[in-house]
Amino acid sequence: MNATTETVFIEALSLPTRERAALVEKLLLSLEPEEGSPEIEAAWKREALDRCRAYDEGKLSEREAVDVLNDAYRKMK
Repeated sequence: MNATTETVFIEALSLPTRERAALVEKLLLSLEPEEGSPEIEAAWKREALDRCRAYDEGKLSEREAVDVLNDAYRKMK
């Protein structure tokens, strides 16, 4: 490991357990391309289309991405 990697590693060790686990998951996913099943891909496509339709019909409101991510972060704590 180079000095930068070692520094990042040491800083990561100071994170709470859930945050370290989330970081590990992201790092592992970055190493392997995801191979989704056709059923899962179709389900995500339906979900996206349903959400777009609901937004177009005024049933969903938009939110800033930073707000969505902050909410998700708070739930992870």
